[in-house]
Amino acid sequence: MSEPRTPPPEATGTGPGGRRESLWGHADFLRLWGGQTAALFGAQVTLLALPLTALQLLDASASQLGLLNALEYLPVACVTLLAGVLADRVRRRRLLIGANIGRALVLGLVPLFYWLGHLSLGLLYTVAFATGVFTAQFDVAYQAYLPSLIERRLLVEGNSKLQSSQSVAQTAGQGLSGVLIQLLTAPVAVVVNSFAYLVSVGTLLDIKTVEPVRQAPRRKVRAEVAEGWRVTLAHPVLRVVMLQSAWFNLLWDVVLVVMPLYGIRALHLGTAELGLVIAAGSVGAFGGSLVAGRFGRRLGTGRAMAVGMFLGCVALALLPLASGRGAPAVALLTAGYVGNGFGLTIFNVHSVALRQALVPVELTGRVSATYRFAAFAVIPLGGFGGGLLAGFLGTRTALVVTVAGLVAGAALFLFSGSVRQAGATAAPVTVPDRRPVAVGPAAAAADGRD
Repeated sequence: MSEPRTPPPEATGTGPGGRRESLWGHADFLRLWGGQTAALFGAQVTLLALPLTALQLLDASASQLGLLNALEYLPVACVTLLAGVLADRVRRRRLLIGANIGRALVLGLVPLFYWLGHLSLGLLYTVAFATGVFTAQFDVAYQAYLPSLIERRLLVEGNSKLQSSQSVAQTAGQGLSGVLIQLLTAPVAVVVNSFAYLVSVGTLLDIKTVEPVRQAPRRKVRAEVAEGWRVTLAHPVLRVVMLQSAWFNLLWDVVLVVMPLYGIRALHLGTAELGLVIAAGSVGAFGGSLVAGRFGRRLGTGRAMAVGMFLGCVALALLPLASGRGAPAVALLTAGYVGNGFGLTIFNVHSVALRQALVPVELTGRVSATYRFAAFAVIPLGGFGGGLLAGFLGTRTALVVTVAGLVAGAALFLFSGSVRQAGATAAPVTVPDRRPVAVGPAAAAADGRD
């Protein structure tokens, strides 16, 4: 086995003369990070408060709750590609500000109509869908904006910090949201999320860094969407990472559907025990966010990304090994979720950073949108397939088959030549009909990415 590649200074976040640089002294990044952290914690409140409002106050059925959840994620398929075009046409910070203002106002309708006595499922459906539209636009513009704010050699550190906030929000935010909902009632607690988005707006407005103006000829939307697809599919690294992400999401949603059935019916866990086991994944994700940069510096961007995915998938093999009741089963399940969160966060940090480093600024929005569309559009198929597998094979066997598929996909990804060389020899993306944007080995490997 060859020795791990030693990345150049630019890939490790060091400046001239080997001096270690850090985003802790980057005021504008800290503003972005602080605002996004507030927004992520606020979103955890809505994640629980919206379905509880429908359940407790409007006596929603299981199918109505399912529709509410589907409407929140439907915009990913409906508007993500258009959001990518918009993110490449206008200043991205304006899109982030507008999306957060939109989410704050739309969510504010829930407590308002509750106080007025006109709360209805129709309103909640509308709020869920509209919030999803703004979120789809925000997520695309957000990933495209970061390379305009910080230097490429700091992308891995930036994405790691942002990922750590998400992990902490998912863990601590869930407990905090339960307390707030109990104190304020579910619809009123949504105000906290609206306020959090306005805090994020304030931090975005306070950013001093001037976003570069992108001057490109306006074309038909269809042509610009097609260019995003063409660029992504033509580049060997971008293509294989997108396909691996789609494969993982497809089978991961099977796990999400089967695990509650397996944990409660087969292992006889209580709902609280199952909730704590699943929440352990966020703890692992936080750990992964802390060491993602070290993985990148040690292994190189591509290898770190592939190893993270492989570790995350292999850890899930512990889930079907759990049997019986009691502490041993809970320990195996917890270890599986912690390992999965740890590995997948390393993958996420570096895969996002790699896209940001390889893709020129005028294409970042559309390439990110293409990636997100392909990776998320398969999720409903996984959920449907999970129910079928559990029905035909039983929950344990369904998990075994699903995890085997995840590990096989991750192994192919790990030994893919284009991925292992990513960051070292990966060719830059060429913009059609424009001057190629050169991304050398240092920039491509840069700080690992999210």
